[in-house]
Amino acid sequence: VGYKVGLTNPAAQQRFGVSHPVTGRIFEATVRARSGAEIPARFGAIPTVEADLIVRVRDEAINQARTHLEVLRAIDQVIPFIELPDLVLAQGMDGPNLLAINVGARLGVLGEPIPVQASEEFAARLGSMTVVMDNGERELARAPGTALLGHPLNVLPWLAQDLAARGGRLRAGDLVSLGGFSPALPIEPGRTYTVRYENLLAQPVSVSVRTR
Repeated sequence: VGYKVGLTNPAAQQRFGVSHPVTGRIFEATVRARSGAEIPARFGAIPTVEADLIVRVRDEAINQARTHLEVLRAIDQVIPFIELPDLVLAQGMDGPNLLAINVGARLGVLGEPIPVQASEEFAARLGSMTVVMDNGERELARAPGTALLGHPLNVLPWLAQDLAARGGRLRAGDLVSLGGFSPALPIEPGRTYTVRYENLLAQPVSVSVRTR
């Protein structure tokens, strides 16, 4: 149903020993659950949790979009997203192995879609928001919108060019997971993980998942 772009921040690239993002595919099961869902903590071999964000492609003009406004005109939804990657390998996790396991794509939880506003002001809010993840007891991670390639909307032109280099292209309806605002952290049973997108909209924006 779309694509996952991983290693979109310098810290993640350094951890995996590469100097650029990587691309995987996401499937229906990756985006089936909705906010508040309960999932088993042991859903994979190396189950993890990560603060993320998804957008939905509206128009194939996304493949030529370069500016933030051009990108916004070619997408129609921004969707809060907790990704639940399975890193599979206990040892030897580097860039090539991450690609070999489809960038860890496994499960995820979608929040309420936010209609896109094709304006400089909406683009600015995406860049200036703060993304915070907690487990109900303590804060686990906090990052600015600029953590993803300098701005979340910069991920789409990168992905379009990466796909074009291999003869592919983005299609209307594709979902794109933009990358981690947090490290992929070990997931624990009996927790409620919540990701908040502070200052993105006037009203609170969040997504959550419970583990058993």
